[in-house]
Amino acid sequence: METTIMALLSLSIILYVVSFFKKDRNKDVEKQIENFSITLMQEIYQLRKKINVLEEEILIGQDERYFTNKEEPNIDRDQILSYYEDGYSLEEIEEMTGLPIDTINEILGNA
Repeated sequence: METTIMALLSLSIILYVVSFFKKDRNKDVEKQIENFSITLMQEIYQLRKKINVLEEEILIGQDERYFTNKEEPNIDRDQILSYYEDGYSLEEIEEMTGLPIDTINEILGNA
């Protein structure tokens, strides 16, 4: 009986000492998870920065459209009618006024 107790005691001491030298896998997994989460956070930060830049570019593009309106030629109806009555063709009136032929026809049709 004493030999069994001594054998178990010595086995427990040996296992206890070995446990200090054995590599802990949980720590490796924890480090991997920590590194993965840090990498994800960095990627999310970079994506948010890119999204902000894209949003700003879109907003700037919209603002430019509002502020850079093409000025349509300020030709009044009477001037187009006088060109037409003077014998100019629709193509000539289009060149002089810069208005499309459809608009000229519309103006002349309303007259």
